[in-house]
Amino acid sequence: MKRCAGILVLAGLALLLAAGFAAAEPVTDRILVTFEDPGMSNSARAGPVRPGYNRRVSSYLVSIGVRHAARGIAREFGLRALDEWPIQPLNVHCIVYAIDDDRDVDELLERLREDPRVESAQRMKAFEVLGTAADASMALGELQHSAVSLELEAAHRWSRGEGAHVVIVDTGADIAHPEIRAQVEAHRNFVDKSAADFNADAHGTAIAGIIGASADDGAGIIGVAPSAAITVLKACWYTDRQRPAVCNSFTLARALSFAIESGARVINLSLSGPADPLLARLVAAAVDGGQIVIAAAPTAASGASFPATLPGVIAVDAAETTAPETRASVRAPGSDILVPVPGGEFGFASGSSLSAAHVSGVVALLVASRPQLSQDAVRALLISAENPDSRSVSACRALALLMEREGCPAPRPVSARRP
Repeated sequence: MKRCAGILVLAGLALLLAAGFAAAEPVTDRILVTFEDPGMSNSARAGPVRPGYNRRVSSYLVSIGVRHAARGIAREFGLRALDEWPIQPLNVHCIVYAIDDDRDVDELLERLREDPRVESAQRMKAFEVLGTAADASMALGELQHSAVSLELEAAHRWSRGEGAHVVIVDTGADIAHPEIRAQVEAHRNFVDKSAADFNADAHGTAIAGIIGASADDGAGIIGVAPSAAITVLKACWYTDRQRPAVCNSFTLARALSFAIESGARVINLSLSGPADPLLARLVAAAVDGGQIVIAAAPTAASGASFPATLPGVIAVDAAETTAPETRASVRAPGSDILVPVPGGEFGFASGSSLSAAHVSGVVALLVASRPQLSQDAVRALLISAENPDSRSVSACRALALLMEREGCPAPRPVSARRP
């Protein structure tokens, strides 16, 4: 099973911006305090996730030391925390505190700056914008770097996945989320009967959003194949929301059986684990029946073999990984990916689970254009369609090869490419 990446809801950003830019609102009783969090610099861009759906430490999870320091500052200085946000480029965690009395703010700030736990302290200031109002969807879109790596804007001129069907075998998902509610045409729970738990599952929500987030809601993000139909099959569950989600042979077998019977051309398996004869037979049946199975690649050292190493399965690793060995034949974005989060929010996640979802979306674009496309032909297109700028598969280049067209972005000069 694949580790679920840490996720931070973006609602906090909206609140922080509202507090910082409301010019008419008095803000002299609010201050910003930052705390060093050196763990941010080396966690978010680690290699592919290890097997197990366990939560991975990422730059969007606050360290225990920072959490203790922030609480101590609030208690000792009589402050009330209103909001918080990690500032990754600075490797700090920022907290907005309210001052609920008439103390001298300048004196308080001086005392805070002298405290060894504090990286910086300042007043909350008010600003006015000079120009038109910002577009919320544009703000989120600018954070969705995976769309650039995949060259989605150009690809969507030719296909958005109309007529394609993707089955996601995973945890449940928030099927009421604005980004995926129109795309999820069916869902099944092979774990229990709890609709509340199904809708609260983060990992499946992220996978569904990457594949098919709405292109027409005027806000949020855009999926790789926003017009594809999605079926979410819950075969994995959380025993504790702070601990790994798990699956077993029985629940996965039930879900795979349903996926095969659905006739969907694309099956996404963002999970991994040990060899399992029953599950291997089911995957072979899917491949033999013409279905295209996409799987997240585990680390080579993990010993996991299901399902990435099975014959016919297309294994996908993160384009950002620097691991010397990989079991993947295709790469796609997998670091700091903007995804939907249960409750109608958004967050960031990392891991090859997300890379697999990106490729499932690209395959949906391909089979929507050529419904009889074989699994071997799909694999060849994906391998040949790498974006030289990002090391990721390009949806545009794959479609261009399939349809014998031109019109994908030209590669940047070598000197301009990222390292």
